[in-house]
Amino acid sequence: MLFRKLSFLLPFIMGPFSFMHAQKTDVVAGVTWDLASERAQNISALTYQLFFDIPEEMNKPIPAKVEIALHLKDNLTPLQLDFKVYQENIQKIMVNQKVIPIDFIEGHIVINPMYLNSGNNKIQIEFIAGNQSLNRNSDFLYTLLVPDRAATLFPCFDQPNLKARFSLTLQIPKNWDASGNGMLIKSTPNGLKKTLVYKETQPISTYLFAFAAGKFQRLTKEKKGRKMSMLYRETDSLKVAQNMDKIFDLHVTSVLWLEDYTQIPMPFEKLDFVLLPGFQYGGMEHVGNIFYKESALILDESATDNQKLARARLIAHETAHYWFGDLVTMNWFNDVWLKEVFANFMAAKAVNPDFPEVNHELSFLLSHHPTAYSEDRSGGSHPIQQTLENLKDAGSLYGGIIYQKAPIVMRQLEKLMGAEAFQKGLQQYLKEFSYANATWDDLIGILDELTPVSLKEWSNVWVKEPGMPHILSTVSTDEDGYMKEFTIQQLKTSHSGQYWQQETEMVLFYSDTIIKIPVVLNGSKTQIPVTQKLKKPLAILPNASAIGYGYFQLDTSSLSTFLHGSLTVKDELIRGAIRIALQEELIHKKITGEDFISYLLISLEKEKESLNRQLLLSQLNQVFWSFLSDEQRSIYTPNIEKLLWELMNESTSVSAKAAYFSSYRDLALSQEATQTLYDIWTGKNKISGLPVSEQQMIDLAASLALLLPQQAGEIIDSQLMKTLNPDRKKRLKYLQPFLSDDIQVRDTAFESLFETENRGVEPWVVDAVRYLNHPLRAKESTHYIISSLELLEEIQKTGDIFFPRQFITAVISGHQSPTAAYYVKKFLIEHPDFPYRLKNKVLMAADILFATQKP
Repeated sequence: MLFRKLSFLLPFIMGPFSFMHAQKTDVVAGVTWDLASERAQNISALTYQLFFDIPEEMNKPIPAKVEIALHLKDNLTPLQLDFKVYQENIQKIMVNQKVIPIDFIEGHIVINPMYLNSGNNKIQIEFIAGNQSLNRNSDFLYTLLVPDRAATLFPCFDQPNLKARFSLTLQIPKNWDASGNGMLIKSTPNGLKKTLVYKETQPISTYLFAFAAGKFQRLTKEKKGRKMSMLYRETDSLKVAQNMDKIFDLHVTSVLWLEDYTQIPMPFEKLDFVLLPGFQYGGMEHVGNIFYKESALILDESATDNQKLARARLIAHETAHYWFGDLVTMNWFNDVWLKEVFANFMAAKAVNPDFPEVNHELSFLLSHHPTAYSEDRSGGSHPIQQTLENLKDAGSLYGGIIYQKAPIVMRQLEKLMGAEAFQKGLQQYLKEFSYANATWDDLIGILDELTPVSLKEWSNVWVKEPGMPHILSTVSTDEDGYMKEFTIQQLKTSHSGQYWQQETEMVLFYSDTIIKIPVVLNGSKTQIPVTQKLKKPLAILPNASAIGYGYFQLDTSSLSTFLHGSLTVKDELIRGAIRIALQEELIHKKITGEDFISYLLISLEKEKESLNRQLLLSQLNQVFWSFLSDEQRSIYTPNIEKLLWELMNESTSVSAKAAYFSSYRDLALSQEATQTLYDIWTGKNKISGLPVSEQQMIDLAASLALLLPQQAGEIIDSQLMKTLNPDRKKRLKYLQPFLSDDIQVRDTAFESLFETENRGVEPWVVDAVRYLNHPLRAKESTHYIISSLELLEEIQKTGDIFFPRQFITAVISGHQSPTAAYYVKKFLIEHPDFPYRLKNKVLMAADILFATQKP
């Protein structure tokens, strides 16, 4: 790590006694824990007044000013302000009304103590705003500053535990609109521009500061006494109208539920939101200014039940952050999981009133376990709470273990303590640390007082260590074939030699009934006596709970019974649990792809419940492309296409039709199915009862470009002509060379990604490399793997938090060949110093690829 030692001869400048204790300060890239701790102890009463003059042209610089007021406990050491730009961006610095020299080192403005007061200080800086996190498009822009990107935009103390009050003034083109964290208090015309002044916020962390500006439409509604505004760019007015009321209603119901659960009124006065095409995440919880991916909220008329439920969860998740993350913020980003776990945990509860018809235990199981397992079983598994030495690496902490495993663990904790005690503890935590910062250990300290269970030991295994349990159940019988006892073994320990403690439910299957048995696991072996006179069941499902977690290995007899598909299982949750268990057995090579796909096709014919249906379709896609050979695919294709087409036409639900059609499009291989898709795309044929949106037509065109490579150029050109929405047209134009049938064009398109400016809209890049590495092109695209791995460090430096994992997953997931697996392993062997968190992302992305290889 590069650093420079600074020493200031302060006693000679300021007098013989003034700064005798001034110390040398290490100035290094990023924000280390030592620097953050030093600043947090010394700085208080922090405010920022920011001004940005935004031009209409996206390539012009953005002049800006910031006035920072702060109180210093002492002025014995140099003060480091974070600003990750070129030095030329800094135009003028004044400290306490005095212009000072610009001392800029490793992304920090270093202010000599001689200019600072012990007490109140004012720092004024004129600068050109950094572009890295401004997400500038031709007629709109938006900031995205999590986790440590505020310093790429303006000079600040970019750490979560230095909360500040922010005031913002924007000067924008007069035909643009904008949104900031605070309430708009004044809008003044200024020639071809207008000046917008926003009210000062309550104390928030730098990563929560945000604004968006551009050509947006605005809609304001009042629901249950709460006034909210939404900025959006969707041009289909009918589609907007079909979604609007639901979007606003979901925000209000989430707020009301959270206010009731926490017993704290919404902690910030403004709840506006901006819908952005090509947004990097589903949503981002900026105070007063939540950003969403536009397509996640404005759904197609044919949206599936899963998409509607996902929208509700997303809105509840971002709204929950107002309490968990915005009001009480982690002290350091090693506890970033803490805000995410409670946002997901609360969202899973908050959506229940809006979806009374949904089995919410099943929904929780399906939305958390598969993703959590996919990361936790891989060679890249890591603890929920990770170590973090420098904030510049904070973006690599995010992933499924934080978002999906942690809520399961939190539900285990709720069960361990009891829901009432757990809720009481969270209420106390929120009140005690309001508008401040807290750690996981702070919360555990509060919860520990409300339960006789030792939470510290429980926390060490579940939160502070990686991996998951491997559990095997066996049953002993007497000489007459009646069961005597169940034995449940944990076949491995955590890294520290401890066993995972958890509660779950085992299910016994008989021809005419099922029996549920509650199970408490604690230690290497749990023995459960059988008190009823019962014969050995047809099958045993060792984990049928929405909160049981681990690889619960199926015994051979149960595995065979489940695969046969002969059991009639009426319980929706148990059906979902069986399918997740079978998927894990596939990945652990206990069954083959052909075994599983036969089971999936039998199950699809019978399944009527929407969440289980979507799970089956998702599993069908994975096993078809990853666990079958080309020859096996050709054998199964006719039956798959026929079944999906029939199920689609038989369905009366638009949601079901849309789900079956999406799978049909993604799995079609035969000439007949390809022609069917082509006729739908050209309008020659229509699917009765299924409206097809513009975005769905674009997706269909992309699929056809892969299926009909010689017509790819003609198809995409035609679709560009038909596409009306300008944002969707720009996306398709970007994807066009990646969909080309000419490998040289595709190679050139891939090489362009090595230039940062060509990776500006990250979701487009992910889609592009996914098409580039589609299984139909896998044999022609293995040469992209090594280059993609070499690019990953640069992507982490310049991209947002989910981009590295999404990018490398999109590259690797289309491959199943030994050559592809060899390239990944070869790269990791030849790069022993590859950043270990990025290595974890690669191993997670390659988990299915490795699982498909023969021993």
